[in-house]
Amino acid sequence: MARKNSGRKSKYETHVLPRFKEIAEWCRQGATDKELIKALGIGKSAFYEYLKIPEFSELLKNSRISTVQELKCAMFKRAIGFTYTETEKTVERIEFDKSVKKILLENGIDVEALEQPKLIKTKISEKHVLPDPTSNLILLKHWDKEAGWTSDPQTLELKKQEFEHRKKMDEEKMF
Repeated sequence: MARKNSGRKSKYETHVLPRFKEIAEWCRQGATDKELIKALGIGKSAFYEYLKIPEFSELLKNSRISTVQELKCAMFKRAIGFTYTETEKTVERIEFDKSVKKILLENGIDVEALEQPKLIKTKISEKHVLPDPTSNLILLKHWDKEAGWTSDPQTLELKKQEFEHRKKMDEEKMF
């Protein structure tokens, strides 16, 4: 007689479902599948099996949307170049040797207040980051495929020819 459900019991109910809020936060912070697997204490195959559960796959997808959007914006910003402000502060601290400290203290001067670091100068400068050609290429390949931006133009051309051939074959079948 064959045994039913002879495999290990699923950890979904105990290890995954109760931690949905944590999982969502980890995804927003950019956690990879591998990091999620480790944090949840589940196996790789179990994780990918749980992805078939709509509520779990939707959780991961929706939680990563804002992170993906931030990455797109950052890559676009890098692709076109940008300007930022850099602030450089110069701080100075005066150190007195023991004999000077003793004289100052005898005269009622607060040595600790004098030795506190003091802001001497603040330099504000505008810096410009040049456009990054690699980011440009990546964005064009993903956002403007119709214009032929690809890392493999030969394959693109073959696909276009194949499409035209299939279209022609379909038209011939109609008549």
